[in-house]
Amino acid sequence: MVKRFALMAAPAGLFMALFFVIPCGVLFAYSFGHASYVDITFGTSPESYLKVVTSPLFREVILRSLLTGGCVGLASVVLAFPLAYAITLGPLRRAGTLILLLVIVSLFTAYIVRIYAWRALLGRNGVISQMLTGAGLTDAPLEAFSFSKAAVIVTLISILVPVAVLPLTSALSGVSSQCIEAARSLGATTFGALVRITIPLASRGIVAAFALTFVVAAGDFVTPQLLGGPQAQLAGNAIVGRFGLSFDWPLGSAIAFTLVVTMGIFLWAIAALLRRLGLRDRV
Repeated sequence: MVKRFALMAAPAGLFMALFFVIPCGVLFAYSFGHASYVDITFGTSPESYLKVVTSPLFREVILRSLLTGGCVGLASVVLAFPLAYAITLGPLRRAGTLILLLVIVSLFTAYIVRIYAWRALLGRNGVISQMLTGAGLTDAPLEAFSFSKAAVIVTLISILVPVAVLPLTSALSGVSSQCIEAARSLGATTFGALVRITIPLASRGIVAAFALTFVVAAGDFVTPQLLGGPQAQLAGNAIVGRFGLSFDWPLGSAIAFTLVVTMGIFLWAIAALLRRLGLRDRV
């Protein structure tokens, strides 16, 4: 039995080892190394991590990444939940398969295409600015959303809402409608049944949807690069800069692992808070 399980798990284990464990191990080893103009070497020095912890710039960038990821993750779950509920437990159950297929098809659109589409909408001379100017609501081109944190957050939300729909749909499809009807028959309101029955039973999917969108948003660098100004750059941009421009691989690796650790702590705190509030299933 053990041998059979080992043979079945071997392909997945080999894939994870070759494309995840080994690359992460090499990157982690680089974070303790030293970089010069002519060479990058492994080492045991924590100098790069000390730079990340003590530098106000890197601390601000990592904190901004966590806040941006948190805002995007929360907004994505809030916007995706009604649709996922409607196609699993609500009035759109008969068309649920078709709607879910359309959501999946929307993910096929190239990531960079959607970013440039939002750039055309939110830019200083974009469609929204021109419409407001043409309607006489403003005299100058709109600058509030052009190359700002708001532009980055709005774009990431639009990209990640379909992603959040998938785990939410999977979790809500496992919630029995009979439990909700029983709660309603015992006097619970629609909102009460949602908070006390539906959300706890679907909490694993909610946490998964938030974690997925949070991690993607907090680690993104393309959207801030194309839509964010100097005050909207995230940790991903700092990492890319260290690897691609200054060739300081140890510092870039240290920033990456610091971001991973802080994201893990953040997600653990969110899950603990939900459990404390009784909004997460303990099973």
